[in-house]
Amino acid sequence: MPDDSPVWLVDDNEIDLTVNRRLVEVALSRPVRGFRDGASFLEALEGPSPESESIPATMLILLDIMMPELDGFAVLERIEALPSERLAGLTVFMLSATLDPAELQLAESHPLVEGILEKPLDVHALRQWLASLSS
Repeated sequence: MPDDSPVWLVDDNEIDLTVNRRLVEVALSRPVRGFRDGASFLEALEGPSPESESIPATMLILLDIMMPELDGFAVLERIEALPSERLAGLTVFMLSATLDPAELQLAESHPLVEGILEKPLDVHALRQWLASLSS
């Protein structure tokens, strides 16, 4: 993934979304687009509409596990339905405040998930994950 790939951050908690967005912008020097729910994220990801921004060819997705309506796992199912050439440009990390080992195991074993980042977001851990992916 190119070092300038944008980050799309999905989190229903407004405070987490605001703080993590700023952390990622400063720490990674990448543009960040925030989404308050899985539905608005998927709408933007699944296709351009005349009023939407263009969809980047590559992007880092930081996806909260626990969200109302569409949780992170439901969002992952929809991402999996995208064409394979579209999936190739996506790097997904799950954000988690949960201590539930079953949920963490489910996230770790998902083929699209590169890793799990604990909330509050540790940008140093994110940098380490990204460095390991590029080596």
